[in-house]
Amino acid sequence: MTNKARLACRQPKVIMIYENEDDILGAASIIADQVDEYRTVMLNSEIGDKIQIIKPSVILFALANVQRSIELYTKLINDLHLNYPHYGILLCKNRESGAAFRCCIKGLFDNYFVYQPLYEKFRLKMIVHNGLRISQSAEQYKGFNEEQFESIDDELTALIDAGGECKQSLLDSISKCKQQMKESEESLIEEIERAKTSSKALIDKINKTHIEPLLAELESNIKVGLNSMLQQILAKQLGLKELENRSFEMGTKKAPDPQVVSEVLSTENSGTDEAINIVSNASVSKRILVVEDNQIYRDMLVKVLAKEAYQVDAVADGLSALKKIRSNQYSLILMDLFMPNLDGINTTKQIKTINGGEEIPVIALTGNKNKELIKKWAEQGLQGYILKPSSKQEILEAVSRTAI
Repeated sequence: MTNKARLACRQPKVIMIYENEDDILGAASIIADQVDEYRTVMLNSEIGDKIQIIKPSVILFALANVQRSIELYTKLINDLHLNYPHYGILLCKNRESGAAFRCCIKGLFDNYFVYQPLYEKFRLKMIVHNGLRISQSAEQYKGFNEEQFESIDDELTALIDAGGECKQSLLDSISKCKQQMKESEESLIEEIERAKTSSKALIDKINKTHIEPLLAELESNIKVGLNSMLQQILAKQLGLKELENRSFEMGTKKAPDPQVVSEVLSTENSGTDEAINIVSNASVSKRILVVEDNQIYRDMLVKVLAKEAYQVDAVADGLSALKKIRSNQYSLILMDLFMPNLDGINTTKQIKTINGGEEIPVIALTGNKNKELIKKWAEQGLQGYILKPSSKQEILEAVSRTAI
């Protein structure tokens, strides 16, 4: 079921002005998960009066094109509807990013984000976060909580946390050193007044009793923190090297042995597939598998197809795709070219083997325009391709052209 744009908050701190609701669903849902005081507002003749009443801190302009957003923003300013401090964000299509960049460099908008197609959801969250942080006090906006961070590898999480703690420890040590140096200076003045001895003797005494011990402690803290980080980075690199030895990289390494693929499939933890299974109430006869390692693009494909009454499964790599094909019947597969564990060409080679000799139509998902690669893939049974980034219409036309 398609999520509607969020309209509930009456006094939002963040608003998105739009013309076509289908265009903003992805970006709107990302911001709604981040900010409670948020609202989408459809462009109409009363938009200026609404803004003047609610006075949002952050305003996102998601109109049909950059020119319309510039005209609206300029009019709101000239009509004094935006006569208070705020943070303006321009949402644009990929082909208009140059114009959006110029708008920000010239000081019209504070930032911009390419939302069609939508790839970097965390960058959009960070832009909104910075806008709220700049335009409001810390008491009004609390920032992110732990639940809003995407789950990542435990080792990488620990490394990030350790790095943050190391930096914070360093800053705390420097702050402590500065504070104690200030206290030492005050103590020095007191001793000069009390003992009336030479300045040089007192400075030497302070250096030995205060400054030198503090510098030694600071040096020790830095060494301990850096050694810990280096050990974790080394462990992480060794783990990545081991994974790399099992992977296939296009044009530089040999394709994996089918026996190795079979062994990995049989031993892989089924919980790591992160498969998405969306079943349309309208139809279960046409089942499509989406194989794409970019989560944002994968989720977008699933939503577009599910809305057209297809039954859709989705996985992040070729090995996971082969496991799904073993236990399910698919009418069509949409597959990325470059993926971890097993790339699109070699996955296509394996499909016929594990599917009892029967071929399944495959549509390529790729931003690579190398005709030789596409030709090589076509030799393995490819029946079409979709160039990334792609629109909803381009995706549905490619699917409809393939008989399923």
